[in-house]
Amino acid sequence: MTPKPRLQTTRRDFVKWMSAGAVASLAPISLGSYSTGCLTLEKAELRLPKWDADGFRVALLADLHTNTPAEVMYAINAVKLAIEQKPDLIAIPGDFVNVSEPRHLGFVRQALEPFNDAPCPVIATLGNHDYDCRNINGIVSTIRSTKVVLLQNKAVEVNGVTVAGIDDAIAHKHQTEFLADGSFSKSLLALLHEPDFVDVMPTNVSLQLSGHSHGGQICLPGGRPLHTPYGAWNYFAGYYPNAKVPLYVTRGVGTVGPRIRLFCLPEVNILTLRGA
Repeated sequence: MTPKPRLQTTRRDFVKWMSAGAVASLAPISLGSYSTGCLTLEKAELRLPKWDADGFRVALLADLHTNTPAEVMYAINAVKLAIEQKPDLIAIPGDFVNVSEPRHLGFVRQALEPFNDAPCPVIATLGNHDYDCRNINGIVSTIRSTKVVLLQNKAVEVNGVTVAGIDDAIAHKHQTEFLADGSFSKSLLALLHEPDFVDVMPTNVSLQLSGHSHGGQICLPGGRPLHTPYGAWNYFAGYYPNAKVPLYVTRGVGTVGPRIRLFCLPEVNILTLRGA
């Protein structure tokens, strides 16, 4: 069932309030600004009940938000880090940019250029901010001018693994029914930007890969978020084996609003997938 909206401040409003209020003392802001650039590499081995491509490795990065030259450099660092791990697949479940002016589309292209050296497929989907830019055709054509394969409710085969890209759910573009027709391999990955929409995923999906939450972006010590956006109220970071289908949510690379992360480092994830 699709999550129902509820009255709640947006993450952008929340971050602005926090930076102007309780978290706006010099020490947290300094720490938060520093944390924004501290990209981490997180590795995990996941055992999946419906999986027979033992040892398949996925590099997961999301929420690049390449809106400024500085953010482009952060994104490039993440892209290069993912490539260096020599995975079997690089997955990007959405949110490339917040603004669709020509120079910002140029930022997207610049951030994705290092993928020209990727020795494996790079597969992506769109996120809510990509649609919010009101120039989805420009964003789609920009992404497709690079090596990145953008999937919108379609699936491809990668070394015996089916990789499905589901279009954005908040924009009401998602379609998942085609995944249940029985024509795909047992090892079935689905990229979908918003993790909470795992509830509409067919149960034959082996693993859903998502972003969107930024891990909360501003968190209490220990990584507990003070706020997450619609679409990430129930799942915000890490592995959720007991969701409707197994789900992994990355904290992502970029930010929304002020460039601040507090107790919530940006990350690239390397997931080694094995049968349960």
